[in-house]
Amino acid sequence: MIYEREHDWVMIPQYHHSLLSGDISKNWGMDDLMEDNRWEDVTLAIAQHDCAWIDLDETPFWNDRAKSPYSFIDFPITLRMTFYTKGIDQLERQSPYAGLLCSMHFHSFFVESKELAAIEFVKQEKARQNRLMEQLNLFEACSKELLHLHFLLIQFCDNLSLYLCLQEPGTPKTEEFPWFKNGFPELFPFANGRKIMAEWLDLKRVSLQPFPLASPTVVSVRIKEVPKANIQQFGIAKAYKDTKWTERTFTLV
Repeated sequence: MIYEREHDWVMIPQYHHSLLSGDISKNWGMDDLMEDNRWEDVTLAIAQHDCAWIDLDETPFWNDRAKSPYSFIDFPITLRMTFYTKGIDQLERQSPYAGLLCSMHFHSFFVESKELAAIEFVKQEKARQNRLMEQLNLFEACSKELLHLHFLLIQFCDNLSLYLCLQEPGTPKTEEFPWFKNGFPELFPFANGRKIMAEWLDLKRVSLQPFPLASPTVVSVRIKEVPKANIQQFGIAKAYKDTKWTERTFTLV
């Protein structure tokens, strides 16, 4: 994932973003979810949902048409489907429940897509979900209700991590990445129908209201700030490889 500044591109591997999602989930404030016997599977799904991208993100690709590095948003859809499937397969082998959650997560991105690759992916993952729900005996109402809460959690942690990664720390509310200006779409029982709103208080702190975590939570993500001049001179692959890692740390309050 990327965003542009005047003299560089801020670039974050998708796997680093998913690890950040997992760190957010570890301090979740709903005890009834954390005490459930599937909680380890849930946090595994959240932290590892982008595990398939580890190798691919070692070398970023340049989008000639957009004159920018490819991001997870504009990466060719057929390749995206391939790597989403690979990641879900990998997680299912570790934990069928984690695989089910990640299947539901990625499936939700493409339900209304008219792209042939996306239509086939949706069909494939719906079949997987039905198979895993039968395997795990999840068709009872109480099991489906808990599964839905876990699904909301993976989506929320993913979105909050994107909020932290896709814009400059301290971005004013009016200038935020458009997906999150009006709050996160996931609605949890504790919030009484309200969306959780995020807002930068300064370069290090982000306010969440209503607050979903057990206590103020410190999280970090590794990034690269790749100079545009180096990309122009050496190409995207070498410029990215030669750029040193830096770490950003945030406190969620």
